[in-house]
Amino acid sequence: MFSLSVGLFAFVPGAAEEPAHDPRTDYDVLAYRLDLDLDPEARAIDGVVGIEARVVAPTLDALVFDAGDALELRAAAELGAALDALSAKANVALEFTRGERSVTVKLTRARKAGDVVRVALQWRGKPGAKDGFEGVHWKTTRDGKPWFSVACQGVGSSWWWPGKDSFWHPEDKPERTWIDATVPKGLFAVANGRLVGRAVDGERETFHWVHEYPCETYAITLDAAPYVVVEQKLALEGLEKPLTFAYYVLPENAEKAKLQFADVPRMLAIYGQAFGPFPFPKAKYALVETAFWGMEHSTAVAYGSSYPKWCAANDEPDRFADRNRAFDFILVHESAHEWWGNAVSAADWGHFWLHEGFATYAEAVYLEFLHGRAAADEYMEASRGQMGPSARLYKGAGKSSAAAYGVDLYTKGAWVLATLRHCVDDDEAWWRTLRAFQAEYRYRNATTEDFRAVLERETKKAWKRFFDELVYGEGYPMLEGTVRASENGLEIVIENTSSGATGFHVPVDLSWKAGAESGKRRLWLDPGRNELVIALKSKPRDVVLRGPEHILGKHAITIE
Repeated sequence: MFSLSVGLFAFVPGAAEEPAHDPRTDYDVLAYRLDLDLDPEARAIDGVVGIEARVVAPTLDALVFDAGDALELRAAAELGAALDALSAKANVALEFTRGERSVTVKLTRARKAGDVVRVALQWRGKPGAKDGFEGVHWKTTRDGKPWFSVACQGVGSSWWWPGKDSFWHPEDKPERTWIDATVPKGLFAVANGRLVGRAVDGERETFHWVHEYPCETYAITLDAAPYVVVEQKLALEGLEKPLTFAYYVLPENAEKAKLQFADVPRMLAIYGQAFGPFPFPKAKYALVETAFWGMEHSTAVAYGSSYPKWCAANDEPDRFADRNRAFDFILVHESAHEWWGNAVSAADWGHFWLHEGFATYAEAVYLEFLHGRAAADEYMEASRGQMGPSARLYKGAGKSSAAAYGVDLYTKGAWVLATLRHCVDDDEAWWRTLRAFQAEYRYRNATTEDFRAVLERETKKAWKRFFDELVYGEGYPMLEGTVRASENGLEIVIENTSSGATGFHVPVDLSWKAGAESGKRRLWLDPGRNELVIALKSKPRDVVLRGPEHILGKHAITIE
């Protein structure tokens, strides 16, 4: 364990009024080291977190961290050596003040911009689950053994450990994280990154993990149970070395997992082809059975689904049958977050759709690469009615993760990407854009405008109007009208209205045959009534309208 050898001291109660300036922006976190000692019987965590940060304010004499109400802060110290996998040295006691969901640690002296400071906080807490999903889950297995798991995107990582929480500050991803987890002997503790050591001390065992990549704090995790551990190596395109693929499941589900997770190599290959190589090759790709449905923890994806392939093969009911109609939803969706959310993260929660919209679109991508475009289109069509009439993707600056969250991020986000692909009308440029955006912002934070800039470079076209309307605007287009073949051509009347306050410009494609010739034309529909006559020398036949099936919204256009 990471020992904080300064004793208990200098706790000053009380909470100051929230200042206009956010003091958490005065520093940038470089690394965390979490030493966590789980006591399942007491449902308590004893922990020490080491935090290494670079000062970005002109001067800084105190550090403000987020700390949930369930955490009892016991000590603070300044560390005399850089964080590493071993114990820090030369701890100097620091005064600290507990605020409302925060702790302020006073430094021994003021630091200037560019200085690196290293502090540690010791705490004990009994954080629990909030709503059956969010929070810390203290469960037991079928045979009564402890089973610990965490999900904190909606409540913040400070729910269970103190630090600079990405719940408010997703832009500050630590460059690396060490996690040392001590659990009762017989349990296996799983965390982010790669396992670098294990040590038994009597009836306790410590698992040493290191994640050598930037990571949002909500994606930092710990799970512990009497897991069956299965590992294999996958040779994936774009990676220099085989990737470790591991899964950690309860003993009674080992056979189910063997069948279900046979889908993983193909899924990872598809995502690698569509978006670029797996982002965390020095770590692992892992699935960890949890007491909740699922979560995109980096390199340790939480899996609490129903093993639908096993259910189908053994005629057992699938409690998530609706979501698993096309594939194992949790497996496919949460794994896509390794690319969208974990590797490329939103610079501000206003751009949350870069996580959920892209991961939801990845579901259709998975089906397209597996079964063809028609299968993907059918899957997308089934979600068309799930968007709210006033849905807006961009949530505004300064929102917390919880305030920015909403179901429209998923459905409208995926449909905006599907619509954008239709507008681009060049699949080579489309896939090149997604791979370029992933590569350029991998391990970094991005905004919607960053994505637009990459798109405009790769397509050599301007897309401001599209983003103004479909990302920053409200609602979705609703197309209704007719395309009528007359003796002298095509007569088009289409009303382009909106479910919300924004008007939209969207394209549809017409093709036809007239006499011995064939024709086609892309029509960009303006908001409102669109009337057009395409003059031809003879009455057209085999008229086909394409586009509405790839455009978000509700559409009813008939061909007469």
